[in-house]
Order: sequence, then structure tokens, then C-alpha cells
Amino acid sequence: MSHALSIMNPFFMLVCCAALAQNERAVMPVRLPGTSLDTSLRNEADRAIRQSVRWLAARQQADGAWGVTNRVRVTALVVTALAAASCPEGDSARARATLWLGGTAATPLTSLGDHAWRLLALSLALPETPGRHAYLHDLARRAPPAATGASADDRRLWREALSQAGQEAPPVSESKDEESRALLAHAAAAWPPALDGTRALWRLARMINRSAGGQLLRGQTPLDWRNHMANRLITAQKNDPEGGGFWSAATPDRQLAETAYGILGLLEL
Repeated sequence: MSHALSIMNPFFMLVCCAALAQNERAVMPVRLPGTSLDTSLRNEADRAIRQSVRWLAARQQADGAWGVTNRVRVTALVVTALAAASCPEGDSARARATLWLGGTAATPLTSLGDHAWRLLALSLALPETPGRHAYLHDLARRAPPAATGASADDRRLWREALSQAGQEAPPVSESKDEESRALLAHAAAAWPPALDGTRALWRLARMINRSAGGQLLRGQTPLDWRNHMANRLITAQKNDPEGGGFWSAATPDRQLAETAYGILGLLEL
């Protein structure tokens, strides 16, 4: 790879962010086959997304990052949510965060999940440029081994990040397909599920969309899971007196993450 495209070269990231500010790369929300939300609920969901984007943008740190204990993962998660939401209120914050996140790319990460979130965020946030594919390819090959303590969720996210980055993703094993089907069957049998937090709702919605074509069935009966999840997420969102909305959690980092997962969860519906 030439020096101009080197993952160590901050100028490449500056060029990308400058282009991003001038020419936004459209990112379509992941809304896969299934019953769509009622119109009024869709409007409420879109409003909740915009409120959360405003809240996250207002809490960005001066250097462009978010978080305290794991800034790479939290920032990557927020960038992913802002990029997927495609709200103008988050454009400036997303551009600054993309520059910061790109500046960490030369630092190896020991967690496959952290690396997957970083790759996914940059794949969504960087505009189409001649060097984008080579840059993401170089970043993808720096991944830690998937077998080193990576959870099934992290491995699923890694495959999705590779696909979004235009890289070859490892095939899903038959046992993993069976695991997904078993989890979905359990969720349908126990519907509505007793899930705690926006991450759990996002995780289930994501699995339904990717492993079941957007439908959750109890026997042969489709369940209205989208409207149910949307109502739960919208009802749980808190209004901040200073502006915006968020999903609460025990620590500042978890609150940032829960709010980003809330956005991503609503975008799955």
C-alpha cells in the first residue's frame, strides 16, 4: 500500500472527513422485510431518533470522542448510530468523531468486538473515495483472532462489519444458524420477552431481521414484534431538560451506549 493510503497517515483521514462534510454518504436504515410500523408510531420513532442524535452530539468531547473507560468502542458505537440515523443534527459530530476514530486505527485492539465496531463505524462514516476500499481492507486485516475469547455476538458483528466494508466475510456455520433459530423460537414462545435495556432489544431485532427475514412466528402466526419493540423503546426514552433524549443506565459510558443502541434498535423496526 502506498504511503498516501497508509493507515498511519492522518492526512488520509482529514481528506475523508473534509469530503464527508461536503458530500454526505447516504446510509439507509436497516429495515428488512416484515410488517411495517403504524404511521403514527413511525413518526414517534423518527422523533425519538432525532432527539437521541441531538443528545449524543451535545455530549461529544472536545477531541471528537465519547466515553471514559473504553473510548474506542463507545465512540465507534455512537458513530455507527449517527451514520445509520443520517440526521443533519449529527453530521458535524459524526465528522469529528470519524477523524478521531481514524486516528486510533494504527493501535491494535485485543477485543474482536471493539475492532468490529471500529471497522463498522468507519465503513458507514467514510465517504466513497478512491482510497476507501484499500484503507478498510488494511484495517480489517489487523483484527485479533476471532477464536481468542470472542463471543458469538462479536463474531456475528465482525461478519457484518466485514460485509459493510466490502471485505470477504467468513461463512456462517450450520451450528450458528441452528443457534439463531433456537433463540428466535424461544423468543416467540415467551413473547413478549423480558429483555432489559436497549442493547437486548436491538440484538433481538437484528437477529429477527437477519436470520428470519424480518418475521417472528409462533407456530404459523406472525407476531407484531416491530410495533411492540417500538413502543417499548419510545416509552423508555427520557427527555433531557437541556435538550434531546436518552436511555438511562448506571454509568455515563453505559448511558451513551444504551442511547446509541436505542437509535440502532429503532432503525431495525
